[in-house]
Amino acid sequence: LVNHNAYLASSSAPQIAYALLDQQSPEYSPSEAGLVVPVFQKGDDPINAINHMMSFLTSVVASRYPVTNNKLRTSLNPRQQATINNGRVTIQPI
Repeated sequence: LVNHNAYLASSSAPQIAYALLDQQSPEYSPSEAGLVVPVFQKGDDPINAINHMMSFLTSVVASRYPVTNNKLRTSLNPRQQATINNGRVTIQPI
């Protein structure tokens, strides 16, 4: 678990401090996954801190979920629409 403590710096820019808590989830441990939880200080650049957190979150997701193939493919079974006109059925692809 990560403790999130928000505070305002003298420049009024919101910054976040992240600290590791003593209690860890039994099902997931960042140290077992080879992940280092970033800890940010009051003087850190907010944009740099966000970039580091995004990198950390990307590492967490990549370590927990398999890669998927998201390429679009042409269906081998396209949907069709049937129209009935004067007793005749006309089938058209949608």
